Amino acid sequence: MTEKTGFSTVSGIIDDILRTLPLAFREKIKETTCEGFCLKQHFDLGMMIWNKYFYQNPLRDKLIQNLGAEKDFMLIDGDEFSGIILENYMRESQK
Repeated sequence: MTEKTGFSTVSGIIDDILRTLPLAFREKIKETTCEGFCLKQHFDLGMMIWNKYFYQNPLRDKLIQNLGAEKDFMLIDGDEFSGIILENYMRESQK
């Protein structure tokens, strides 16, 4: 099975993260708040998000366009992007 190399939507990124993170980690997330999770994971999971899903993403321009519904402007950096993904991941993992 080949690894997907580009992500153009937040939901595609969330699906990929949900497939790759260990079950124990996903279960532990349910015990924390969204704010606590985002603060704690900023330099761990957040850095992986910066690299894999933003800076090394060949579909980054399309992804940024698709974020238009969530953003009031088109200027975005890796830090802001990882925050968006962490928040969306937290909401999805709580389901």
